[in-house]
Amino acid sequence: MALLCSFMIILSSTVIHPILVQAEPTESVTNRIYGNTLYDTAVEISKQGWDNAPVAVLATGRNFPDALTGTVLAQKVKGPLLLTESDHLNPSVSAELKRLGTQEVYLLGGTAALNDGIEQSLKDQGILPKRLFGWDQYGTAAGIARVATPSSDQAFLVNGEHFPDALSISSYAAAKGIPILLTRADSLPPETAQILGELGVSQVTLIGGTAVIKDTLEEQLAKLPNPVKVTARYAGYDQYETNTVVLNQFPFETSGVYVATGENFPDALAGAALAGKSKAPILLLPSNQLGNSTTAYLNQKRAAGSAFTIFGGWGVINYKLESIIRTGVVQARISLQYTQGGLEGTKGMLSQVQSIPSPATDYADIIAPSWYYLDDTADGNVTGGWDASSSDYAKFSATVHSRNLKVLPVIQSSWDSPKAVDTVMASASARATLIREIMERINSINADGIVIDFEFMSNSTGPNLTQFMKELYAQLHPLNKLVIEAVVARTGSEAWLGEFDYPALAQSVDYLHIMTYDYSHGVPGPIAPLDWMNKVLNYARGQGVDMHKVLLGIPYYGVDWWTTDSTVPAPTYKRRSGSMTDLLALSAGSVQRDASQIPYFNYSDALGSHTIYFDDATSWNAKMGLLSQYGLAGVGAWSLFWTLNPETSNVIYPILKQHLR
Repeated sequence: MALLCSFMIILSSTVIHPILVQAEPTESVTNRIYGNTLYDTAVEISKQGWDNAPVAVLATGRNFPDALTGTVLAQKVKGPLLLTESDHLNPSVSAELKRLGTQEVYLLGGTAALNDGIEQSLKDQGILPKRLFGWDQYGTAAGIARVATPSSDQAFLVNGEHFPDALSISSYAAAKGIPILLTRADSLPPETAQILGELGVSQVTLIGGTAVIKDTLEEQLAKLPNPVKVTARYAGYDQYETNTVVLNQFPFETSGVYVATGENFPDALAGAALAGKSKAPILLLPSNQLGNSTTAYLNQKRAAGSAFTIFGGWGVINYKLESIIRTGVVQARISLQYTQGGLEGTKGMLSQVQSIPSPATDYADIIAPSWYYLDDTADGNVTGGWDASSSDYAKFSATVHSRNLKVLPVIQSSWDSPKAVDTVMASASARATLIREIMERINSINADGIVIDFEFMSNSTGPNLTQFMKELYAQLHPLNKLVIEAVVARTGSEAWLGEFDYPALAQSVDYLHIMTYDYSHGVPGPIAPLDWMNKVLNYARGQGVDMHKVLLGIPYYGVDWWTTDSTVPAPTYKRRSGSMTDLLALSAGSVQRDASQIPYFNYSDALGSHTIYFDDATSWNAKMGLLSQYGLAGVGAWSLFWTLNPETSNVIYPILKQHLR
């Protein structure tokens, strides 16, 4: 029961009677391939596409021109295109080459792109490096074409200073073995003119509008010693429309569609080598609002049953865009659902996830299992909660990911040593140890981030807690890991909650989960009365908190209060928790409602006089109205354990879908 001092969910205003959940899958299958860095993402793409590769291609991840045409070469040698830093061989790349059994690696670009030390590292690993380069990107593209396509009567011509157009055609060019060559906007580089003749190219297709390849290029091509004819130009008003024009005009295999950001090149570049294996398209997305042509393409392919695979983490393709890819609907609100430990351990939490109806994304986005605690030694170490072994964590993560949901395990402060969090937060070295432990654990179990739920602190710890969250966010955010902090609800009048500096904490999180529950403590009362929730939100807004980051919740449980002697002026009450269904089963008479629309009733038994407060469709819906009223990010719910009874879940899940989706 003590665990019920930890989490939350919210819901809205019209009365919904219990109904059966009948959710038909209407969304596309969506997967994501990503790593902690762009280099790790390229490695993960390689792992998806190749079990072995005697030959691989290596490019810098810092600049695009030298690598831009490398996907055609990767297809030729039947290997992945990997990325590394310019000044050293990335350790994860080195490990991947070992896994693949690679014997030769083509290095794209000169020593400014990939220095001599990288060649030596490859030799030390028993791998033969072969460098392809020119004086600039045009010469490098020509050198790549000589190896990848020694002869070809056709080629694609793209602007060498504008990467998206090359990425749009790259997987098709790779699949068909057609070279991609680079040009300047208004003049044909000598290196490109020369390679056109060497390869025997007689016709080219221009990718991009006249802003990136001028019409004068057509005349220059026609005047070459071996004249080259422009047979077509595919272009839109910007890089994204050009992308969809290309995808619609060429015969891609669209049972699977790959998606990458069009704001940067690495993910799409490495991904094109994988897409080329099946002649699949790569759809490029902007960082925020989609254009009409991109939306139309997504809708068309989704309706046709295409499966989508996203390259890169949430830092490049965010939740909003993923929702549009998957369903065609902008998902403005997040559904954070906690699983409760201590009840059959990880096995029990797994059953809680499995109980969510299909498709699970109709009701949830993030699953937060109660796994970790700050160790009582107060040195920054982390201890496990309800797990049996690390393999249980990995199994849990895999199950959640298979339902297109994210995993953010929870780390809590210990109830046994409440001052431990004060000690850890006050020490820079202990904070560093804790951050390192968090990163190691979420990486080892393939989690998508972390939920911090530190309570039982002194007010003086507030600045240290804020500093810790700043340090943690600085480490996890660049790795595409989400950071959520659960904070105790306050209205500003609680002197004992000064450690929770809402506006300062909100600066270093993706979402701030305000735990609006357990309002009543020593005497019977509602768990989360609506007027109190309003006061909490008004306080947060008045403090300058970005309300679009706030997750508001209410527990899925209710409380049965009882006393053996209700006649004394201040009776001592005991309490136990239960689901809506469990508590309603105890009702022997009519259910009443308080001023906040919270249902309650009284009864007596051998234990004494009881008062039960719980939530139902009416009260949950009344609270859901706060989402729009305050412009909140979404909800957080404690916990799925209380929804396992079908009579309860048949009420809760339709409400979630109605108000969040």
